[in-house]
Amino acid sequence: MKYVDFESPEQYQDIKYEPGRVTRIILNRPRYLNAISHPMYAEIDDAFERFAADPECKVAVISGAGPCFSAGHDVMGLTPESAPMLADRRTPEQLMKQFGSEKKVWLQYDEEHRYFLFDLHLYKLHRIPKPTIAMVHGYCIYGGFALAGIMDVIFASEDALFLGVTGQTDPGTWDMGVRKVMEVMLEHRFMTARECYEYHFINRIFPDYETLERETLAFADRVADNVGEGNPKIALYHTRDIQGYTRALEENWARSDWKKGGRIPYSGSAQHGMRYEGRGVARAPRALANLKAKLESEGKEVPKLVLEALARASSRDDKAVWQRALHQEWREKERIARAEKEAKEWEEKERGKSSRKASK
Repeated sequence: MKYVDFESPEQYQDIKYEPGRVTRIILNRPRYLNAISHPMYAEIDDAFERFAADPECKVAVISGAGPCFSAGHDVMGLTPESAPMLADRRTPEQLMKQFGSEKKVWLQYDEEHRYFLFDLHLYKLHRIPKPTIAMVHGYCIYGGFALAGIMDVIFASEDALFLGVTGQTDPGTWDMGVRKVMEVMLEHRFMTARECYEYHFINRIFPDYETLERETLAFADRVADNVGEGNPKIALYHTRDIQGYTRALEENWARSDWKKGGRIPYSGSAQHGMRYEGRGVARAPRALANLKAKLESEGKEVPKLVLEALARASSRDDKAVWQRALHQEWREKERIARAEKEAKEWEEKERGKSSRKASK
């Protein structure tokens, strides 16, 4: 399945496609930290299909332009391509006119999202017979984590920060093991590049972006020399499937709330994504604070990127951002009221937690 057919990569607006012996696929929304919208997913889908079909393309390297690999999914109201914009760039306003209700709009978005988040990764990107490499620097969050994780090899810079293990549909569980994923899930925190390396999620670490890019492309060039002389990837992934990889992800996805219509967490509710504390299901400020607390407890240095991000989060009015996203003109009034009610209940619950904690 493809949601958009492109005549040429020149039509891409959100990624750069540089075909060649070593093919570059570059997420190119640096202003929005390469947030992955549905239009971007459609371009990624098309780019990898072109790479797989072109006999001159031997190895693919996917990376992010600007300060990071990707800050994750493009949630509602934060950029011009935010949810529920569809892959063909129909806007929420256009969708409301077409489908007549917000519920039907979100159902259309959810259908696409299930494809991009799961089917595209597991049944298409994972099964490309040619080698694929993720080159990660800065943030690699949820959608970015899943995209990097489905590549064959991951190289990262020392400043890379990873957030996204869920134990359900991400590849991290298989690579890092159940106990490590359980630890990170329960603590809800970012993982440093060094920690990901120690637990076998990434292959190599480099001190800065320049070294990362140089060494990744040099590695890819060496790999390209070997393509066609037998393909160990197919045999290795077959072994992994015999051990249960694909079946585990399929069954966990089927059991997940994300599989149930209308539960993709971009509907604007306090419960399902647009929280004041982080504006998304990732709750990035909370996850950064938890990483900082862990490192301080262990007597380790807190990365500069973490401290800077926490400083920005403390000075940012997330509640105002949430309100702007919630009260977009295309949204139905009853949904806004329900989200406001959920937000009030959530705030009261948080105040109750704080009071109980203070009284101990």
